[in-house]
Amino acid sequence: MKKIIAISILVLLISCSSTLKIQLMPRDEGVIYGGIVQGNGMGSGTITLTMKDKVCSGPFARGSSNDSFGLIQTYGTKGQYAVGTAVNSGGSSTVKSILSCSDGTGLRCDFVGGGGTGTGVCADTNGKIFDVVVM
Repeated sequence: MKKIIAISILVLLISCSSTLKIQLMPRDEGVIYGGIVQGNGMGSGTITLTMKDKVCSGPFARGSSNDSFGLIQTYGTKGQYAVGTAVNSGGSSTVKSILSCSDGTGLRCDFVGGGGTGTGVCADTNGKIFDVVVM
């Protein structure tokens, strides 16, 4: 039984890993920059962006969430029982990211979202502000 529970949790974690697209637009220009968000299924991962002649990359981590997770165990007659998993993933999460760029600058980003989408704001070390969409 422990083996089944361990395999179920592993499958759940693997299925939660994902690759998403990210787009940024500076507030003082009309150009859109793009990149990818590679999640590990455990609330963290990496972001890689291409902006003009530089590449920015770094980690992100979930700061808080109102998602819930639990294991359910029910008992029946004659000593029979069943084990299952209950996941409520309809909530939203806040995410923080710090990215280092190939030209020596950096980006600090804050996001809010859920269900594989989100929005946010990034600021670079020169004070430039970017609006962000994750999809």
